[in-house]
Order: sequence, then C-alpha cells, then structure tokens
Amino acid sequence: MLALADVAVVVSDAKASARWWTRTLGFSAQTVGGGGHAILVAPPGDRFVLHLCEGFAPLEPGDSGIAFLTDAMDATVARMRKARVHFPDPPKTESWGRFAKFADPDGNVFWLIEAPTAMVRTTIRARARGGSRRRARRRPSASALRRKR
Repeated sequence: MLALADVAVVVSDAKASARWWTRTLGFSAQTVGGGGHAILVAPPGDRFVLHLCEGFAPLEPGDSGIAFLTDAMDATVARMRKARVHFPDPPKTESWGRFAKFADPDGNVFWLIEAPTAMVRTTIRARARGGSRRRARRRPSASALRRKR
C-alpha cells in the first residue's frame, strides 16, 4: 500500500511556524525524530500533514498550491480573520465554486475551498480510516482456518 503522507512547506522558523498553526488555526503539532527537524502540523484528526521545513531550501513565499476544504466559508474566514490571519485573496465566487487564499507569517499562501458538507465529511472519514474504502485482504488466521474445517 502507498499513501501520501505530507507536503513540505518551507518556513524561516519551524518552531515559530508550528506555534502559529496551532494557536491560530487549532492544528496539532508533532516533532518526529531527534534534533527537532521534522515538525509536522495538521488539522485535528487529519492524517495528512504539513512538514514545516526549515533550512533545507530557500524561502520562496507565494502560492503553495495546497488547499484546505471547508463547508462553511464565511464562518471559517470570520474565525481566521478574528485570529488575524491575512487573506491576500478574500472569498470569491467562480463558476466552479467559492475559494479564498490565506497566508502564513512567512508569506506561504494556501487555498481555502468551499465544498458541500457531505464531501468534507467523507474526506475526513476516509483519512481517519486510512484513506481508502478498500480494505486490504487479510490472510485468515490459523484459528479461522481450523473453524472452517
């Protein structure tokens, strides 16, 4: 099985960035490995994470191409603005739907896309159980094979 784990976001200070994501947006943060290099953040309960990568590539602020889903654009934007999140592109409506773009303190820009509640819930449930509706077929246990005989 293969699964997408994380996306690296280049930041100037990974620890400060992690504090911003946790305090401002309510994400959880984890440090993996020794030395504190791998600092990961994610929305509560999500298995897909952002790897806050400091010192391995030049900081290039701008559109990251990374998108977050919401089923309540206006409420989400209001909550984020209250937390002083900067929106270089406030909510807009296009023929395909609504979106906004917000920036982290390093100028990395992220998309916020409004999707139907059912789609957002399905996405969250799929990630919580491993990202796929298909379950790997398991080999029967020895006791299960004995019961079949």
